[in-house]
Amino acid sequence: MKLIDINNKYIGLWKGNHRLILSWLPDPNFDSISNLAIKAVANNKFLMFTYDWYHESVVQEGMLLMGNNNKQSEVTASWIDSWGMGGRIMNCYGKMNEQGDISITGSYEVVDSPNWGWRIEIPAPNNRTLQIKMYNVSPDGEEFLAVDANYSPVE
Repeated sequence: MKLIDINNKYIGLWKGNHRLILSWLPDPNFDSISNLAIKAVANNKFLMFTYDWYHESVVQEGMLLMGNNNKQSEVTASWIDSWGMGGRIMNCYGKMNEQGDISITGSYEVVDSPNWGWRIEIPAPNNRTLQIKMYNVSPDGEEFLAVDANYSPVE
């Protein structure tokens, strides 16, 4: 599957719910409304996801720029988020399967610990729903759901 082949399933405006799940916070679950805009950029070779969500009534913003060479299933991406990335860009690498499901992984530094992983899963959307899940991955490979975002197209 090639990213350019499924662009039309993604492109558009989406509205939904962004749930932040972090067990180390005093209140580990934060539900928020979220807006997502997806557009093709750079001659349709990349998809750019821009989104917002709220944490303690403060708007947060993120962006995922994703592409592949359209000859292989390999996907590359850069991800930023105002809440969790501290001004850094996370480069991610992964694959897209024949159904169009995308899985990419990056890593981030943790003080006094080996780097942790960050995995983003985006199943191919259908006409009514788009889901984005993000997982913290411990240095031992254990995964913890950190973000569960579910969207519907804006009509």
